[in-house]
Amino acid sequence: MATICERCKVVEKQKYWEDFDKHQFFKVMINDFRRRLRIPVKFVTNLKEGHKLLGPKILTGPSGTSWLVEVKRTDDDDYVFCNGWEIFVKDHCLEDADLLVFKMNDFTSFAVMIFDSTACEKEVTFFVKKNRIPCKHPDEITDAHSNEQKSSEDESSNDDADEPIRRKGSESSHGKQYQLPSPQPTKGNKMKKILVAKQDNGKRKCTASSSRKKNTAPALMFSNRRQVPEKEKIRVHGLASRHTSSVPSVLITMQPTHVYMGQMKLPKAWAQKYMRKKSETITLRIPSSRRTWTATISCRMEGLVIQSGWEVFVMDNELEELDICVFELAQGGKHNLKPVVLDVNIYRVENEIIEPL
Repeated sequence: MATICERCKVVEKQKYWEDFDKHQFFKVMINDFRRRLRIPVKFVTNLKEGHKLLGPKILTGPSGTSWLVEVKRTDDDDYVFCNGWEIFVKDHCLEDADLLVFKMNDFTSFAVMIFDSTACEKEVTFFVKKNRIPCKHPDEITDAHSNEQKSSEDESSNDDADEPIRRKGSESSHGKQYQLPSPQPTKGNKMKKILVAKQDNGKRKCTASSSRKKNTAPALMFSNRRQVPEKEKIRVHGLASRHTSSVPSVLITMQPTHVYMGQMKLPKAWAQKYMRKKSETITLRIPSSRRTWTATISCRMEGLVIQSGWEVFVMDNELEELDICVFELAQGGKHNLKPVVLDVNIYRVENEIIEPL
């Protein structure tokens, strides 16, 4: 077997951390893992711009459901998953000796694989959902419980009869408000935050309804869309896949980071082939209406990311998770000096949105 010199080992190690963009690490659940979880020091120190690991992060479990947690730096300079991590642990029934593999999609999200002490994937984690109603088998239901449940269902039915299903942006003194459902465990709703588009000297600015201060973490927001059936996902993906274009185009399914965190990464291979490798201002355009939005592209280690202006585009077009956008390079790009214009064709999965109760 050929031997590798120490110098080559160092070069290969450096190349791995600089050129690869899907880094991952594993952690064994021991000690006080339920309260917080430390990210390996080597992982933090070797990542270029490792400080970007701080702040809100989305963890997507084996079931495909996402949880929002926070990464903070401790007094010992450790980076740890905390605020929100306890909920992730509880929902996935994590136990001592469970092993978790964290695969970093970008600096805002991780995909998590979960194994138990048998060295096999933990089956129950593939069925975890937020606000899941506890199981009640017939032999466990008491008369009191049955009456209480019936009363609750009747009340819920009456409430729903008076409420419209579809919610549009409502006008207020601050502009448009987009309201997501508030958490009411008894009725299975999700968390609520209000995003306000304010008018300021003719320019739209998007801020959370609570005042933002420097270094304040972004507001936590969750989808208010009903669970999308698998056949609906397949149907819409089929429609988007049949989209034809005479210019370079790419299909992107909206993920939590795209909808709630004000940024979207362009697929690396497509961006390298058609886009300029630099930060610049671009125009997003809806072909059917010819409406346009200004946004900025940032050139990062992980690729090109659409940032400033993207959150306004998401709100104005009411984009939700699992909607599919087909981006067409209508103008500019790698071989053209003109400003970049991306036409965006939107394919929606479901139009119904649950009204807050």
